[in-house]
Amino acid sequence: MFLNFFYTLRNNGAPVSTREFLDFIKVIQTFGDEKSSVSLEELYSIARTCLIKDVKHFDAYDLSFAQCFGELSSDEDFKSKLMSWLEQAKKTHLDEQRKKNAMNLPSEELLKELQERLKTQKERHDGGNHWVGTGGTSAFGHSGFNPNGIRVGGSSGQRSALAVAGERKFREYRHDEKLDVRNIKVALKKLRELRNSGRNELNLDKSIDRTCQNMGEVEIVHTRKRKNDLRLILMMDVGGSMTEHSMRVEKLFSAAHQVNHFKSFDAYYFHNVMYDKVYTDASLRYDKAMDLESLSKKFTRDTRLIVVGDAYMAPYELFQMTGTMRDFYWSLRENPKASNRTGIERVRQLNQMFKKSVWLNPEPSSLWSSPTIAAIKSVFPMRELTIEGISKAVKDIA
Repeated sequence: MFLNFFYTLRNNGAPVSTREFLDFIKVIQTFGDEKSSVSLEELYSIARTCLIKDVKHFDAYDLSFAQCFGELSSDEDFKSKLMSWLEQAKKTHLDEQRKKNAMNLPSEELLKELQERLKTQKERHDGGNHWVGTGGTSAFGHSGFNPNGIRVGGSSGQRSALAVAGERKFREYRHDEKLDVRNIKVALKKLRELRNSGRNELNLDKSIDRTCQNMGEVEIVHTRKRKNDLRLILMMDVGGSMTEHSMRVEKLFSAAHQVNHFKSFDAYYFHNVMYDKVYTDASLRYDKAMDLESLSKKFTRDTRLIVVGDAYMAPYELFQMTGTMRDFYWSLRENPKASNRTGIERVRQLNQMFKKSVWLNPEPSSLWSSPTIAAIKSVFPMRELTIEGISKAVKDIA
């Protein structure tokens, strides 16, 4: 049973180690020897304490716990009908005698008994002591009383592990859910290329250490400060299908702009794909344009590149066109010798200009089967525009 729980946690993304799992087994054995049994609520708390070391994995833990210990029925229609019954709770007064006589099942039998109730129950029940319902003393339901029950929906002053697991209160802690400027800044600050620079300054700590090592003979140590020598380019797709993602992209831009430990930070814009040029302004005006050849001369190959875009467009725009429609007709009329390289060729060129680059896509990876996304993904390492995705992208280019 616990081995299945271990693998379920790993499959749901919780990085549980073998050492942590063995510690959990020892705690359960010790706890069981002292009390002879472990309730589901106790199991939930003990397992989470032993196996989960970061709140961002609480949601994966809840899902795994529910799958292993709390999946009561696979019939979605029945679940929906049951929950609609329970939502219409009826208030019932319970005297002390009824509370005293409330069903009190052993913890290890609760799930088995609940499954039996769900197989045979055909109608709603309120104020009872046996079926799943509301307001009574049954071990299954809500808004009633039971010293050792499982709450199903609703609310109650008595909480159970299954109720906590079913509610999934920890989704907001997941790194792929909370995308804000502060978290992005934390991720981007891991981009470092530290080098000694500036004038020599007195290093008091090292001077004291050296003096102690010299048995009192004073030695003055001077060092230079270590500064981040990394240059970063953020290149962003604007307009069209990217409009709905604009707020997320703005957060990324704000965070990158506020992280002032880079040697330099530059931002450029494009629409759909780079073609022959990128722009220093989101309006994509001609007087703000810079061709890729000039870009390669301005920056060294050690510069890191982050491209943000959904990589989604009509296939001909990537595989056939050599620029925007306006650029294409202008080049035919004014400059017949202009480059005729397609969008995908320019993507390859841009990737080759820098040693380390990555593409952040605001669309979920489940939608990356589009031919244009797949083609660009074959050139650039691609990550999702989430905190987790940004953290992975930082590792790609660090």
